Amino acid sequence: MTEKPPKDIVVLLHGILRSKTDMLLLENFLEKNGYETINILYPSREKSLEDLTDFVAEKIENHPGYSPKRPLNFVTHSMGGLITRYFIATHKPENLDKVVMLGPPNTGSEFADFLDDNEWLGPIFRSIFGPASGQLKTGYKHIDDDITYPLGIIAGSASVNPLAPWILDGQHDGIVPVERTKIDGMSDHIVLPATHSFMMFNPKVMEQTLHFLQNGKFKHA
Repeated sequence: MTEKPPKDIVVLLHGILRSKTDMLLLENFLEKNGYETINILYPSREKSLEDLTDFVAEKIENHPGYSPKRPLNFVTHSMGGLITRYFIATHKPENLDKVVMLGPPNTGSEFADFLDDNEWLGPIFRSIFGPASGQLKTGYKHIDDDITYPLGIIAGSASVNPLAPWILDGQHDGIVPVERTKIDGMSDHIVLPATHSFMMFNPKVMEQTLHFLQNGKFKHA
């Protein structure tokens, strides 16, 4: 009897102030479609992006299902995309396959600028969001290399944030402007009617995520 080849791995990374439970629907969806997942809980409020990257790397490499010979994919939400960029730039995994980012603040967000720069809200923002708070601003220079891997980005265009229209220009998901999700070298980009905080639960987002993992591109209308 022929032994089945091992499944491709998908690492799931939640966003700041969130947890791995926010990625459970995606986890179950991807596993039903033939992938093995590593859904990582990391201390998003306690460390900088650099330290979070080391934390995540250790979790990946010590996972019982991980092997450097198995294709390694990432599906991330929000700040999880930044950690993935740092991981790829610093650890340079040779088995890297595809990356899908949901609502990533790839060039920061004016919402983070507003909160951090405000005299009254700034201390609260930094206290709640922790060491990585300043790394979410539009002026922050990240350490990553050029994007040379298949990268698909899904941006949201729906919002439930009442402050967003006063702070963000153009299309946005309530937290991150569509234009801020983009990055040079990305393979594909698509905008869906989803909000930042809940896009990982959106069926259309999940379907497009799977399509990119399977085909290296989104299914555009």
